[in-house]
Amino acid sequence: MNSKDFAQVAFFVHAAEIFNHYQAVWRLLGSEAFDIVLHGTDSERANTRALANAAGYRCFDSETVIESGYRYDIVVSNLSMYHHMDQPIIHVLGHRRVRFMYALGKAKHNFSSWNSDYDLILCFGPWQAERLKQCCDAVTFQMGYPRYDEYFREPALLGVSPPGLTLDPAKKTVLWLPTWMDLSSISRYADAMAALCNDYNVIVKTHPLSVEAEPEVLAILERYDFTAVIVTVYDNLNLFRCADYVVADYGGTAFGALYLDKNLLLLNVPGAEKDAHTGDDSPDILLREEIINVDEQDRWSLPALLADETLWATQAKVRQGLRHKYFVNSYGFSAEMAVMALCNIETLLKQG
Repeated sequence: MNSKDFAQVAFFVHAAEIFNHYQAVWRLLGSEAFDIVLHGTDSERANTRALANAAGYRCFDSETVIESGYRYDIVVSNLSMYHHMDQPIIHVLGHRRVRFMYALGKAKHNFSSWNSDYDLILCFGPWQAERLKQCCDAVTFQMGYPRYDEYFREPALLGVSPPGLTLDPAKKTVLWLPTWMDLSSISRYADAMAALCNDYNVIVKTHPLSVEAEPEVLAILERYDFTAVIVTVYDNLNLFRCADYVVADYGGTAFGALYLDKNLLLLNVPGAEKDAHTGDDSPDILLREEIINVDEQDRWSLPALLADETLWATQAKVRQGLRHKYFVNSYGFSAEMAVMALCNIETLLKQG
């Protein structure tokens, strides 16, 4: 292979779920403007390649690019935790490295020292931009949350049943988005969440890494008759569109709900602030100071909380303040902001 076989921009994808994260930006760039560089497990690569082929996008394995000796002008990734020889692999793959933030939450992970591997970091808003200054010298650019642009641009689809799912139109819908490993709420709250199915459609979408890493936890969900349990790659945008309430625990999913101004309720796991990925000042810990949250022993109060219209009216006002804190006001055109940053990267870096 020679340099003519490659584009100037690459997106480094190590997990198939990331595909949905970049889609809005890829559509604006056009399929000839970028390559997808595959990394990770064989199954993740196969899943991503299948999605890319269906969308008409070009893919290369990371090893193929490295063996060719080609370096992209820009390589975009959501984290820098993979190496080739003694270098971060994104340094081997590209002249300029751009981090495209994947989520809020889990601060110890998101603001690790590997942020210094990047030249430019595209973040969601002012809170992340300020926090990144404390862990690296990369230039930041506030883009918003591109993966949810269509939520604002296609309001006619709000309330529509997600593809492949059948919901009872007479019931409101609860979307449960648990994280994985020690911070997951599944083992502690599955019984109480399943009990909601009498009065609500209850959709469970598990963490993308759970299916391989913790099948025994997912087996807990099989004991109950949820409306739907999704353990495969599935675009959260379609789920948020139909959700009247979002229930989350830790990580970034709660902030997706916040960005879309959904009624949000948090499930607590003991000692979460001491987890290796969070810390006392992690946003998913701090969020509990203002967003309604429930301890395990109080999980049977969920029906009363969901039915409390006064509570949700108060929470709506709280969410507005939090949205200003965490997100730049680019609702519906965040992908355009990201593309603008990529096209003007040298100017942004000079300006600092």
